[in-house]
Amino acid sequence: MEHSQIHRVSVADQAAAILRQRILDGELRPGTPLQEVLLANSLGVSRNTMREAMRILSIEGLLKRSLHRGVAVSQLALKDVQEIYYLRRMLEIPAVLAANRVDRDILDELRIVLERYEGAVRSQDWVGAVGHDFQFHSSLIRFHHNKRLEAFYQNVIQELRMGMVLVDRRHDNPGGLIPIHRKICQLLSAGRLKECADVLARHLDDSESRLMRVMNGQISKANGKSVA
Repeated sequence: MEHSQIHRVSVADQAAAILRQRILDGELRPGTPLQEVLLANSLGVSRNTMREAMRILSIEGLLKRSLHRGVAVSQLALKDVQEIYYLRRMLEIPAVLAANRVDRDILDELRIVLERYEGAVRSQDWVGAVGHDFQFHSSLIRFHHNKRLEAFYQNVIQELRMGMVLVDRRHDNPGGLIPIHRKICQLLSAGRLKECADVLARHLDDSESRLMRVMNGQISKANGKSVA
């Protein structure tokens, strides 16, 4: 009895992982309605298993359940973006200021992620570039040396990554962000923490403004208004 319960949870986790990846890769766009039966059949799992998988993703904030509309891929509102970036500033900037040169493993990790980011841009893999971008910022949180804070940040950044699906084809120059990340890495390595925090703060401000502009454009388009 106990073994079969563990097995069912495992299958639900696998189904949730597949759906999660489809959402984060942009295959399932924000606002897309999801039909439990069709998804269960497509993945070869039971309806109960799919229901549990959807419950997992709802807790993570990737799916939203509505009384009349059923389950759909969550869609960030402008207020959501503002709240997420407020939290990012609260977590990332103090992390940079707390950095220490003895944290060589974190600095090495940042360099490796940056190299992968550059590789994704060279190969025009925008989804991969977004992933490496967020991984870079997640690595900054490690300077807090707080595992619970890292786990909390992952939930925050995952919501934002879903929102970035909106801008993948509107991003004319994904490589334009690489110099900023390289600068952050250089300043951290040199121990110039205050300067690094200033660069990071401007980067977060620019990133938030850009996402808000695109989302405003999406809202205007949905309302039938022309967008400049």
